[in-house]
Amino acid sequence: MASERMASEEKPEVKRPISQKALAEYLKLSPSTVSLVMNDAPRAKLIPEVTRRRILDAAAKFDYRPDFYARYLYSKRSFTAAVLLPEIREAYTAAILAGIDRKLTREKFLYFTAHHYGQEDLIREYPRRLLERAVEGFLFINTTPVADPGRPTVMIGSQPKLDGIPRFAVNNDIGGGLALDYLAGLGHRNIAVIKGHPWRSSASYRFQGTVKAARARGIVLDERLVKELHSGNTPREMTMPEEGYRCGTELLAAKVPFTALIAFNDVTAIGAMRAFREAGLRVPEDISVIGFDDIESAGYLTPSLTTLRQPLEQMGELAAEHLIGMIESGQQPLSEVLVDPTLIERESAIRLHGTAAKKRAQKR
Repeated sequence: MASERMASEEKPEVKRPISQKALAEYLKLSPSTVSLVMNDAPRAKLIPEVTRRRILDAAAKFDYRPDFYARYLYSKRSFTAAVLLPEIREAYTAAILAGIDRKLTREKFLYFTAHHYGQEDLIREYPRRLLERAVEGFLFINTTPVADPGRPTVMIGSQPKLDGIPRFAVNNDIGGGLALDYLAGLGHRNIAVIKGHPWRSSASYRFQGTVKAARARGIVLDERLVKELHSGNTPREMTMPEEGYRCGTELLAAKVPFTALIAFNDVTAIGAMRAFREAGLRVPEDISVIGFDDIESAGYLTPSLTTLRQPLEQMGELAAEHLIGMIESGQQPLSEVLVDPTLIERESAIRLHGTAAKKRAQKR
């Protein structure tokens, strides 16, 4: 008996979570006042600071936390968004997501991320499953919705524009033209191009801008010096640096002289530079290279990479801000916001000089 009594006495007491009603009674306040403060509602700012402090201190003392589902049933607000994207390995996607994260975190929104790897069944299925988790809006990065998600939606990136859904994107037409103009200004006329994937509208717009700028300067882009990326987004396929390497090798194998390369993005440029180096060619002395994106490592390569900086984090932040406006105040969706890229001059592209330029163009 004694041992049984001792065991009973040593059994730890299980604490039950305190309810909002009990916390309000303890504080001699109304449950609605406690709710406003604990949920950090806008009207909580009207409550005196001393009262707010009392509520927060008591909540900490009794380990009180608002119940998410109870709060949702009461207010119909989850303060949660969803981000759908092909995959997170690309620096491009990660930079956009960083901007989204910064804005949503600042506004006290949580968010889910769902990676679909270009699979249409997942693009169709994920929104439904996320709606079951009470998300209030969607951000689609480089992804085209296959159906109306039924909540405020914003698109970011190179996917085609859809009626009724705002899209934030880089002005790729201008970017392609800037790259060509920069190299032409350095004296290059034999210019190779690695185009982006044929299913990406950013690739077609960027190449379109390059072609227009070349035409305006009287430069002919030799089709034998135009390569195209084809791998998808799944982990099993060739990565973009690998594709850049393949394209660089194919450009050299074509035996058509060129002194400069415009690459679809920085990681493709890095792969091509490796192919040139393995062939005994120097960047930029033999071939100048310009990329696109300005990924974090671009400035730390040897040579550092001249590139077009996409304001990706800014795009993500602006898109998230617009989504919150649509959710919270019924803000009318914009049609499209295009942000211009910025040329970042580094070491991978140099000026050609007189006969030396001709010799470099002819040596391959």
